[in-house]
Amino acid sequence: MRFLESVSLVILLFVLESCREDLCYNHFGEADVSFQWPETPSSQPEFPEGVTMMVYDDDSGQYTENFLKPTGGNVNFGSGSASSILIYNNDTECIRFFDLSSPTSAYATSVAADRQVSESLRKLHPDEPALSPPDMLYAAYIEAIPDVGKHEKLELPIDIKQLVCTYEVFYEFEYGRNRVTLARGALAGMAETVLLHNGATPRGGATLLYDCDLTEEDVRATVLSFGVPGYPFGGTVAREARRNTLQLEVKLSNGKIKEFVFDVSDQLADQPRGGVLHVSGLRIEDDESSSDSGFDVDIDDWDNQEEIDIPVGGQVV
Repeated sequence: MRFLESVSLVILLFVLESCREDLCYNHFGEADVSFQWPETPSSQPEFPEGVTMMVYDDDSGQYTENFLKPTGGNVNFGSGSASSILIYNNDTECIRFFDLSSPTSAYATSVAADRQVSESLRKLHPDEPALSPPDMLYAAYIEAIPDVGKHEKLELPIDIKQLVCTYEVFYEFEYGRNRVTLARGALAGMAETVLLHNGATPRGGATLLYDCDLTEEDVRATVLSFGVPGYPFGGTVAREARRNTLQLEVKLSNGKIKEFVFDVSDQLADQPRGGVLHVSGLRIEDDESSSDSGFDVDIDDWDNQEEIDIPVGGQVV
């Protein structure tokens, strides 16, 4: 009788242990993920509000999404064979993601602009979509995850890379800046998309449209971009025979519109991943801003554009 009781007890303990193992959250192995963010200027948030972590299973071709805090968190790999990880911040408003079924094909682009490109700029870049500048975008890719057994936890620190760069744009006026009431700009020949896993920008250009700020001496703008097309992130790229065009539209105090267009290909060739773009010699002549019509200045009324060619350095004619 005692022998049978002992056998029954062993069987019961085995069943209970199996049940606990099946119900255990850590049954399939975990990763304790921490993110290392790049340094940012003091004017920019230290890191984004949220992160999406895509865990890919090469055996099944499936992936799972995990939503983490910017500091990281715990990720359970489940019953699949987790092989690679793709990470990007999910607090963007002007960025759309595509082809996420594979980490090496996933890419991002920005949303369509809310206005049209001017006729003169369209002639120079006829095949480019008009896009809004992207939000700040970060990403990281882990090609191979170390094997994690059940009931094991992997410490997984991840370095995050910044995939969006910044261009500070300055339009310097030689004369007549005080006659400008509103300004907006465009930068053509820029990268349309960026690959999330390595930050490379495939060939294919886009025209970025943005609003500008007025100062006493000039017009300026801070423009976010994926950089130039055909650039390998972290590497070098040979100069290509491509055109980059910088444009400025200004509304004058009499309600008229004047447009300035510059070729900035040489400046972008030396600054493929952000920098300073500067053009000078802009002028508003006295007769161009005379005869104030009492026009109610409103950016929604920017139509019936009057294009004027002016002889300034670097202008595209």
